[in-house]
Amino acid sequence: MADINKTDEITQDLEGANIVDKILSDIDYMQDSMDANGQINGVNDNVIEDEITENTVTISFDLMSASITLVPPKEGETYTKDDIINLLHENGVYFGVSEAIIERVLLEKNYNKPVAVAFGQLPVDGENGKYIYHFNTNPKAKPKLLEDGSVDYHQLSAYESVKKDQLIAEYVKETVGKSGRRVDGVRIEPVVGKPLPAIRSKHIYRGDDEVSYYSDIDGKIEFDPTNGFISITNVYTVSGDVDASTGDVKFPGNVEITGSIRSGYKVEADGSVVVNGIVEAATIKAGKDVMLKGGMVGAGKGILVAGGNVEGRFFEQANIECGGYLHANSIINCYVDSNDQIELQGSKGVLLAGRVRALKGIKAVNIGNDANIHTYIKAGLEPKMKRTYKLLTKKKNELEMDLEKIAEAQKKLNDLQGIPGLEEKKLGVMRLKITKNTELDEVNKELDSLNEQIEAGSQAKVIATNVAYRGCSVTINGITSHVTEDIKDVVFSLHGDKVIMSFAGG
Repeated sequence: MADINKTDEITQDLEGANIVDKILSDIDYMQDSMDANGQINGVNDNVIEDEITENTVTISFDLMSASITLVPPKEGETYTKDDIINLLHENGVYFGVSEAIIERVLLEKNYNKPVAVAFGQLPVDGENGKYIYHFNTNPKAKPKLLEDGSVDYHQLSAYESVKKDQLIAEYVKETVGKSGRRVDGVRIEPVVGKPLPAIRSKHIYRGDDEVSYYSDIDGKIEFDPTNGFISITNVYTVSGDVDASTGDVKFPGNVEITGSIRSGYKVEADGSVVVNGIVEAATIKAGKDVMLKGGMVGAGKGILVAGGNVEGRFFEQANIECGGYLHANSIINCYVDSNDQIELQGSKGVLLAGRVRALKGIKAVNIGNDANIHTYIKAGLEPKMKRTYKLLTKKKNELEMDLEKIAEAQKKLNDLQGIPGLEEKKLGVMRLKITKNTELDEVNKELDSLNEQIEAGSQAKVIATNVAYRGCSVTINGITSHVTEDIKDVVFSLHGDKVIMSFAGG
């Protein structure tokens, strides 16, 4: 008799097992056990086996499979599937019994031949924890191959940059694995996966899910494969020149260049840019300040755009645009547009040739030179600012009128009841109101900004503390005065509709 208690224990212990996997395993085994003639391997009527006298069960050495060998039943008797299962139980086989194979053995009357009918299940070991990195952990500077077969040395990337709150890495937790079974029902425990420690890092924070890691700042990300340390810095330092060895530089933080920027190359930064050497006919674009400890020799092609202030020893033949002030020792033959003030300092403080504009005014030691080279200077408001102000004021009035009409429409709709499509109409009017309010907010912001500029530009002055030379043109708030003779220590300012000159006293 089978050990019923043992059977129940195994059955309960296996409760919840994947029956589909077991069925598929049985089918795979049956296919693997079939020979070319559709017979189960080991069953061949032409082979004479040693005659046995009773049904037997043979269990493999590793207890992962069990076979049965059946003798022919007595005349008038047959074996049932339950008979075979009971035989297996009596011999200590409780797990992995394939009823499909048993039924086939009985159907084909495969007697006196051993047939495997029970199979153990190997354990599935757990996986160790691991990190998935969402950045290039090993960036290398490689030139870009162009379609024509040439190589672009501008688009090198020797570093990886990231933005604030960007996903940096994810931790995939370790797994415990899945236990296996021997045919005698004994559980085989898997190897449990090992966890990894939290990422060691600088300027990285962990998300609420405890497995995601994000950048805390904009900047350059670096990875040390020896210890898994990740650091993000908001300063990218180029040791030496920006040239063919580095390619163009584009960085979400601040950039410091110990050398120079050679002609044809670009440096773009969301933060500030500091260059210790000279900038040639190159391009600099910065979201904040730019400081050139040397200067800029643009050769008519150099471009400098800064959201903040610009400082440098000198600027020659360059195109400059800055949201803040510009300070230098000299500006020669440049196109400059400053939304603040331009000041030329030092013993010479030269502003010569080119076209220069500053919202709040310009101060130099010398404007022009004794060769009477044309130097065009503008201070204060541009005429287009006034036109923009009028257009924005008109737009504001129109939006306010529209909102009044919308409010009236809403009131009428609220008084109505029982009309088909009423709610849809109300929703449409509400959406229109939101759109108009958003547009009005944007217009008001632009007007506020223009008002600040108008206020700042209304007091703009142009000052030459030494000489303003003949050949200069000074325009303040759209009104121009031509300098027809050399004037020392002079202030140009606007009075009514005229630019007048007065003694600077400095």
